[in-house]
Amino acid sequence: MVSFDTPGGAKFYKADLHIHTPGSHDYDDKDAAPDDLVAEFENKNLDLVAVTDHNTGEYFEQLQEAAEGSSVTVLPGVEITTGQSGEHQIHMTAVFPPEEADALSPFLHDIGIRGDPEHAIAEDTIPKICDKTRDYGGLPILAHIDVEAGADFELTDRNNPTRQKVFDPERVAALEVVAEETADEFEDFAHIRSSDAHSLADIGSRYTFIKMDSPTFEGLRTAFADPESRLSLTSEPTTHPSVDGLLSHNGFLQDRHLQLNKNLNCLIGGKGTGKSTVIEQIRYALDIDPRSDDIEDDYNALIENTLRPDGIVEVLVTATNSDQYRIRREYGEEPEIERIPNTEDSEPQEVDLTIEQFRTEFFDVEIHSQRELVELARNEIDQLDLLDSYFDINDEIEARESVKQDIRAKNREIADLREEVDSLKAEKERFEALKQQVEVMEQKGVEEYVEGQEEWEQERAALSNVIGDVEALEEEVSSLALADQLSLTEVDDGPNEDLLQSVNETISELQDDIAEHEKELKRIVNEGRGDIEDIREKWNEENEKREKEHESLADEIEEEIGVDIEEFFDKKAELEDLRGVSEDLENKRGRLRDARGEKADLLDDLQAARQNLSQARKEGIEELNAQLGNVRVSLHSQSNRDEYTDWVNHVLEGSGVWTEHKEQITETIDPPELAEIVRNNDTETLCELADVTPTTAENFVTHDDLVEQLTKLELYEIHDRPVIELNDGGWKELNEMSDGQQCTALLSIAMIEREVPLIIDQPEDMLDNKFIFTDVVDILRSIKQDRQVVAATHNANIPIIGDAEQIVVMRSNGRAGFYRDCGSIDDDEIKALAQDILEGGETAFKRRREMYHRVV
Repeated sequence: MVSFDTPGGAKFYKADLHIHTPGSHDYDDKDAAPDDLVAEFENKNLDLVAVTDHNTGEYFEQLQEAAEGSSVTVLPGVEITTGQSGEHQIHMTAVFPPEEADALSPFLHDIGIRGDPEHAIAEDTIPKICDKTRDYGGLPILAHIDVEAGADFELTDRNNPTRQKVFDPERVAALEVVAEETADEFEDFAHIRSSDAHSLADIGSRYTFIKMDSPTFEGLRTAFADPESRLSLTSEPTTHPSVDGLLSHNGFLQDRHLQLNKNLNCLIGGKGTGKSTVIEQIRYALDIDPRSDDIEDDYNALIENTLRPDGIVEVLVTATNSDQYRIRREYGEEPEIERIPNTEDSEPQEVDLTIEQFRTEFFDVEIHSQRELVELARNEIDQLDLLDSYFDINDEIEARESVKQDIRAKNREIADLREEVDSLKAEKERFEALKQQVEVMEQKGVEEYVEGQEEWEQERAALSNVIGDVEALEEEVSSLALADQLSLTEVDDGPNEDLLQSVNETISELQDDIAEHEKELKRIVNEGRGDIEDIREKWNEENEKREKEHESLADEIEEEIGVDIEEFFDKKAELEDLRGVSEDLENKRGRLRDARGEKADLLDDLQAARQNLSQARKEGIEELNAQLGNVRVSLHSQSNRDEYTDWVNHVLEGSGVWTEHKEQITETIDPPELAEIVRNNDTETLCELADVTPTTAENFVTHDDLVEQLTKLELYEIHDRPVIELNDGGWKELNEMSDGQQCTALLSIAMIEREVPLIIDQPEDMLDNKFIFTDVVDILRSIKQDRQVVAATHNANIPIIGDAEQIVVMRSNGRAGFYRDCGSIDDDEIKALAQDILEGGETAFKRRREMYHRVV
């Protein structure tokens, strides 16, 4: 478990805002005490309740006192029987802040509720009651509108002027519905569900999740003003991967554990307060390099300035498996990962993964530094990488890389086979030369002196072959571990535990027996090899006797026929060793032909894998376009030769080949074909395909730096080319757009709905304020429930109209950055700081009020 030094911002709290008590005349459990109600609140996991007895607020004080020290906040309220009706009197509720509880009695008197609460009826109309509720600091709610005594149930004629005055979104704070689907009929209103409990058992039978900094009346008021972002009638939204917190030691940021929210987080503050530092230190902990060199230079400088020499950054994350992990990275070192247990008494567990493996398997994040989108617009390969991160194409990428690995292995095999073929060709030439030399000696009659020599050489070769086979067998036997293939069965407390235990005993005995037999087999083979070595030694002794006899006649033989007998024996022995070389050579040549054919098949497989990847990207793009509005993406398969051309240009430096000719070659010839041309020194084909001179072709195919990198050339990618367009009075591609339009298009893509957290530094840079207000904020509001967003910003529209769950206000004294305050706009101080710090803060709050026609 991890504790934080800052609050976590707004989150969903479970609320029941229509609860009766024994203070209502029709309450079932008349003997229930306030403590009983509070116990039931806690039993139902309620965080916020409103006491709304019929036409009275007298029970609130007892219940508030009973709730002190509990986890529940109790608000004062009342259910009002109004004078307007259909078949029955229409009910509404009014909920107030605790500090206004004493105003309930004069409020009820003011609207005409007097005398016995059971029979009292308000004298004022519902619109007037709504106005007076607000005058007294409360929130007016139309109660259970879709059942008896509800406004929609009783006033069925939608053209009825009374109904139209009752359903006034500028007066009514919220509608309470019984059936969820009723809410769909009233889009202009905030909606809640409440139990209308008249017994202990009914408490919490219906409820609403309300997003607030804490369960307070002010949080409720803010939620009613922005119901789309802050109210949920169904269930608490599911969790998703998130960056939960940041702690920095010995660096620029203060040594406090910053807590981030699972939804929209906004870092605000003046220049130099540390907003970008928070984002880049998260990037550093997760070891995610920026895409462009310029951004990477700025990033490295910032990390050096804020962490060097011995700074440490710790990032807490919730992964896709819902487990929590801490990533700790000291300046200049590799990240370390540990899993955080769910209980306080357990120690963190070290995770034996690299950070790259961890990001692939458990947790990843999309990070854009300041100005990174502008840089991204200039590089199509970086754009493709960004798009790839949105698609489920891991299988296709792995398939492509697997084929590449197979080709690399096949190239190594072919190179080895070529060496073996060359070696065997040399041995065959040697064999033919020896054969002729021995034939000359034999023609001189040497065989008369060394009768049976050929048979002796055959015996020598046979013994060598046998010993080689036995040595290979001995090596194979020594590596046996058959017993390891058996494993014991896990025995739980099942119905046949004894039988399973018997299986384990049998397996253990079997493992022991196999190990014993393996040991005996090794002994037998070793003993056999020794016996054969002894036999060869005896053979060597006999052969030495024979050779000594011949050596004693050596001078006589050389004098009579002119043959050196020792030379004859050496050549004869070598000839016998090489006797099978022709067959070996043909076999190797056949294997080389097969390997080249297999490689050709692999190259076809690689092309197919690339086509499959392109198709998967196109399918992903189709789904992506369905989420985009004024932006669309398309793909030109394997058409981006820029990186391929740049690489060839670089490798061919100093070759004497002009740049325009190198570009001619790469524009007309794909990497595998070009590699084969160079490998075969095929200048004629190069001249024909690329329309270059023989001199250019010769310089190209013989350039050492290129020849040494043929496998890399052969596998070089011709990338897919993404085309990103923005509809601004007509569709325009990125290279036709202004910087602001480019950022608009790329930001629209970056903010699509997905699980991976989005961390972005000043997304408003290069964008006009109208687009931020009309598009960026809408997108943020739509994705933040299911995707965490962390944004450093100086534009008020993003945190205020975007309704950021966590606003982190930062400040600096020049030497260090501090988290001054944290929270949402529920908090009056956060609201005041946001208006003061952000550009257009006051205007943004005004816009927010205009958007929802409600008091914020």
